Amino acid sequence: MFHRCPKKVVTGASLIWAGFMIYLLAHVQNFADYGGRFKTGAKYAQELVSNISHSTFNKAEIALTEPTASHHTKSNVINVIIQAREDNLGGLISALNSVVVNTKNPVSFYLIVPDETTSHLQEWMKVPELSNVQYSLAKLPTDLETYSNAGKFAFIDLFPSLHGPAIYLDPDVIVQGDVADLLDTPFLFKDLGAFSDDCHTGSVSKMVASRGETRYASRLNLKQPTIAKLNLNPLTCTFNTGVFVISDVDSWRKEKISDTVLDLIHSHERSSIMGPQGGSDVVEAAILAAFYRRTSPLDPLWHVRNLGVTRGSRYSPFFLSNAKLLHWNGHFKPWKSSRSYGSTFEQKLWDNYFIHDPLGRFVPIRKKKSEI
Repeated sequence: MFHRCPKKVVTGASLIWAGFMIYLLAHVQNFADYGGRFKTGAKYAQELVSNISHSTFNKAEIALTEPTASHHTKSNVINVIIQAREDNLGGLISALNSVVVNTKNPVSFYLIVPDETTSHLQEWMKVPELSNVQYSLAKLPTDLETYSNAGKFAFIDLFPSLHGPAIYLDPDVIVQGDVADLLDTPFLFKDLGAFSDDCHTGSVSKMVASRGETRYASRLNLKQPTIAKLNLNPLTCTFNTGVFVISDVDSWRKEKISDTVLDLIHSHERSSIMGPQGGSDVVEAAILAAFYRRTSPLDPLWHVRNLGVTRGSRYSPFFLSNAKLLHWNGHFKPWKSSRSYGSTFEQKLWDNYFIHDPLGRFVPIRKKKSEI
């Protein structure tokens, strides 16, 4: 049953216009893949899309194109999934706390950590700031423990009580907006989730994109037998799996997404599915293949990436302060500040949400005052 908006007459023309704009949001990069006039046209299309995302374009009309039967409402509990290890557990705490602080909605967290980290996390969750947070814990099955990012699809089976839309977050993010707004991301029909594409992520990635490292041809081995059967366009942009909105967990179960991704991972054991440029692990490569052209776009402000790629910030303090979600997907994590990295505005934003470990095991590395 689609979301309905009372006292609103939606014409056929409105539906066509809304559908076209969402299609453009999801697939505008395809126009640029072929160069020449198509590339020029894509530039103007991207500007149009950018203007639309910050305009008063009627969201009620967009909502009618959503495929999920359980559309989010402001009164619903928001489901958030995070996977972490012992060495980045403080990142999970900061990410979780940032979600709680910045939303008025009830949130239910689904946390995936290894056995040796469970008791540590449980003690940390007892601190006053988090003692009322609702959460469930699970660990990866033994056969998936070697795949560090397996939680990005294994949550389907790990949490049978999880239903409806959900949000997945890597532990190296902080959320500065209300996740209720993120969960209202519109989806194209039959799309499995909303992700950020890798071709338009700021100055850092422009250098990478110019070398073609954000295309399927670089990230996947298109000649591998299982991948070859999928007939993937080598010039299509890849997408980032560090932050995404799941349209409907039950739809993922119905389509057996977990089995599809597992089959691709198992095929890698026989012949590599990884592309010549890498840039992802096996799980991410399998998700890229399984979700090919079945992703809707995220608002760029809801996934500002490439923090920690270099020692200095690539963004202005004003931009960082107004971003909805920050992602330290680079090597320099905000809890690791050596003398060569130093104290930055980015790091201070992360520190706002960090809660000290009551067991004293996780201590962020910081410069001494004498070194500043």
